[in-house]
Amino acid sequence: MTSEFEPVPSFVIDEMLPDEIDAATSMRKQSWIDTYTNPSLGITSEWIEERFAGQLSGDNRENRTERFLKNKQSGKFNAWAAHDDAGNIIGSTTPFIEKDGRQRVGSIYVDKKWHGKGVGSQLMQKVIGWCDPAKPIYLEVVTYNDRAKAFYQKWNFEEIPNSEALYDNKLPEITMIRQPQNTQGETK
Repeated sequence: MTSEFEPVPSFVIDEMLPDEIDAATSMRKQSWIDTYTNPSLGITSEWIEERFAGQLSGDNRENRTERFLKNKQSGKFNAWAAHDDAGNIIGSTTPFIEKDGRQRVGSIYVDKKWHGKGVGSQLMQKVIGWCDPAKPIYLEVVTYNDRAKAFYQKWNFEEIPNSEALYDNKLPEITMIRQPQNTQGETK
């Protein structure tokens, strides 16, 4: 007898290690291609590949590793990676705190094959657990990424009116905010 249910894929989330930066960047680049490609705005897979090429070059690798370690040691930055059973990075998040104290999600990316399997939710739990609950948390999201906007709304993020701006002079983004929460997780 065959089961009607597919087995739930398993994954683990750990703090990202410096030697995982390239794998996380490659996963993020593919997420951009899968999500942001919009030729009418000039956002092509070629533009995305070119944008990420510098991040994955040997010249930048050492600098990125040094910045990663320095920022983690400062306590104003953290990074987590989600790994599948084979150890591949299937998701990542990089929250940080700006100089003015503003808390930011930074980024959350999940391989599209893992959408809807709880990876993004567990990464968001890491971000929220790391941030000070007495302060708001901010993020930017591409305006036409309805899937991400709906995900963030489930985590009590709300769009800030008139906050649209261009990222990299191409990607239209809006800012979302999660208001401070009390100890029961309710908005203050």
